[in-house]
Order: sequence, then C-alpha cells, then structure tokens
Amino acid sequence: MHKNLTAVNDSTVAGLGRLARFFGFSEVMGRLYGALLLSPEHLSLDDLTEGLQISKGSVSMNMRSLERWGMAKEIWVRGERKKYYMAESDMWTVIRNVLSGREMREVQLALQVLGDSVEKLRVAEGDLSAEERETAAYYLERIGELQAFFQMAHMALQTVVESREELDFEALGRIELG
Repeated sequence: MHKNLTAVNDSTVAGLGRLARFFGFSEVMGRLYGALLLSPEHLSLDDLTEGLQISKGSVSMNMRSLERWGMAKEIWVRGERKKYYMAESDMWTVIRNVLSGREMREVQLALQVLGDSVEKLRVAEGDLSAEERETAAYYLERIGELQAFFQMAHMALQTVVESREELDFEALGRIELG
C-alpha cells in the first residue's frame, strides 16, 4: 500500500481512538471503528487483531460493545467460520444510537435526581428553621434552573433520536461560517 494511504489510514484510526476516549468510550473501540470504517472489505477478529496490534480478547470485547452501540455489525461470509464485521457508515445513525442510549439515560437520571431533591426539600420544609428555609428556597431556585435545562436537553435529544431523516452532509459542507 502506498505510504500516503497508510499514513492517512493510521492517522484517521488513531484520531477516532482519541475522539472515542474524549466521548467516554475506550480508545480501542474508536480505533476498531476507524479500521472497519476505512476498510472496503469486511474484517475478521484476526484481521483487526493483526492490523491494530491489539489482543484478540480486547478486540472481541470491544467489538461486542461496538455491536451493542449499533456502530458495527457481524457479517456472515459463505464458507467461513470466522466472524466478520463491517462498520455502520451512516454517522447520523451512529449519533442517534449513542444519544438514545447513554446520553438520554443520563439526562433522565439527572431529572430524576433533581425531582427527588425537590421532593426532599418540600417534605423537610416544616422542620426547617427560618435560615434553613432560606437556604432551601435558594436550592429550589437553582434546582428549578437545572430542571429547565435538563428538560430542554431531553427534548432536544428526543428530537434528534426520533428523527428518521438522513443528515445531508454535502449541504452542511456548503454552509459558510463567519
């Protein structure tokens, strides 16, 4: 393979690894996704192990995670006993899968915790001193602001997750900023 092709492949795979780590996923997951995304052929666990110099156990475990997130899928190859994989190349689908899984759960958990906090403050209200009631009122004000933010985030995530339209990346590329 030409050295420039190898350099582009290596830097893209490494970059996706760093990006995955930034978003709270393992670097190996990002590198595996990058290798699959840039491969015109389906890749086996052995191909991925050899190509990325990662242990087979790590490749296997991280491939299961990629499958769970809908970022890769197993492909059946006639006459082969090995497992082969391909990447989900539609970034909009990948984003929706991640948002609907992890991010939506986190926002819902934040709303639950905030709601529980409001309830605890209201239940304790009669037992609080005047100074404590002032503090509780301050807490309620701040928590109300947080609830409003997380409710807006929840609606935005729902809008993205429930959208079935494809994102037109070509049109986005034509947008002039600044």
